[in-house]
Amino acid sequence: MQRDILIKWLNWFYTLEMSQVELYLTQARHSNDDYLANVLLTLAATEIRHAESIKEIIIKLDSQVMLIDKLLSQIIGYIPGQVSPFIGKSNLYYYNYSLESIAVHDYKLFLKSLDFNSKIERDLAPLLLNNMIDEDLHRLWFKGQRESLS
Repeated sequence: MQRDILIKWLNWFYTLEMSQVELYLTQARHSNDDYLANVLLTLAATEIRHAESIKEIIIKLDSQVMLIDKLLSQIIGYIPGQVSPFIGKSNLYYYNYSLESIAVHDYKLFLKSLDFNSKIERDLAPLLLNNMIDEDLHRLWFKGQRESLS
């Protein structure tokens, strides 16, 4: 994969992970449900680890996180997090499920496009796979919570 395309992918995942951090932290602050708030804080901690590991790789590739990506993470995460108290738990779970589903889909797509003849991409694969597994588990948790409301 060309270096610039690799960096664009990594910046996308950094943006996605940071938007999840913003979303979950904001939702946790506004939640009246202690269990939900603590789950959201736990998920945010996982997403922070994902974002930081991706940022490290971007830096190792002599690049930097793009400023526009920081703005996008605010729009995707912080703003929806602010309106969460007004949309109800079912919609909160659905939005979070949708965001996690996008992450799982994009991680799968990125993993399939890696060139395993390239050392950096081969070394990147386990990190991406582990992040995807975490995202899938988060996605399934939100789906289960939404279904339990029915």
